[in-house]
Amino acid sequence: MAGKKNIPMRIVKEKTGLTSRQIRYYDQMGLIFPDRTKGNQRLFSEDDIKRLEKIKSLLEEGYTIEVVKKKLNPPTPVKGNTILFPQKGLNRYFKGELSSLYPDFKNNTLRKIKRSEE
Repeated sequence: MAGKKNIPMRIVKEKTGLTSRQIRYYDQMGLIFPDRTKGNQRLFSEDDIKRLEKIKSLLEEGYTIEVVKKKLNPPTPVKGNTILFPQKGLNRYFKGELSSLYPDFKNNTLRKIKRSEE
């Protein structure tokens, strides 16, 4: 997402009217991709806030989280002419998509990891 991610959760809550719990849930569901401080606190940009407002609006219209996920594309951060991919965020987004398409994806992946560690 374009823009500096330096807005703390407290400000995001005030601007969006969402609770901390809702914002954390949207993060866990792969709908938003905040940065983290060394202390693991989430930091947001103005674009993140706009995205949260869009999520809130779609949910108020009656859409489910799964439909909201499909309606919103994963954010594509741009810095100059370079597209930046937030690795953890996109991995979480695509893992969620694969898990919904292939229910055994997560279980099979975990089994393979466990086998390779043995």
